[in-house]
Amino acid sequence: YDEEGIVSLLGAGGNSLDELHYSRDMHFQLIGNCEGISLERIRSGEPTGDKNNWNSASSTCGYATPGYINSQNREDTTQGNEITIFPELFTPDNDGKDDMLSIAYRFDNPGNVATIAVYDAVGRSVKRIASNSLLGNSGYFTWDGLDENKNQPPTGIYLIYAEVLVPGNGEILKYKKTCVLGGRF
Repeated sequence: YDEEGIVSLLGAGGNSLDELHYSRDMHFQLIGNCEGISLERIRSGEPTGDKNNWNSASSTCGYATPGYINSQNREDTTQGNEITIFPELFTPDNDGKDDMLSIAYRFDNPGNVATIAVYDAVGRSVKRIASNSLLGNSGYFTWDGLDENKNQPPTGIYLIYAEVLVPGNGEILKYKKTCVLGGRF
């Protein structure tokens, strides 16, 4: 399989309509051999080059979905000034169902800065998702269920904590959301 490459979509005149620079690290982290496994775009409305917008096709669809809706497809569910997570129970086992946690945001004004982290049930830091990341009006981050060292933390309840700095007035918005990291079978 290719460790990395470029896929270009060309128009009738040979001009580039879209382009993806892909690499092995865009695949689901727990897959050892990516041979024959397709990368799938999670949200069609997000930029092609956003590496967080790609994941391996699920095992239950034969690792590819040509001509069908991608097995990892997600719809945006945020409304208003908020941060939402979905699904609240996720099982990162690459079966095509709830394999990763999406942390979606939507704000009236762009230019906010976010720090997002995952903590276990006793308050220990598990994973830093974003650190002083400049946000647009809407978008999302993902958590693949792995800790900072790419190890599998225990199943259980986790806290997603986000602080969003609103630069115009210096206000800091704080969000606490809980999720359940389910078992891998």
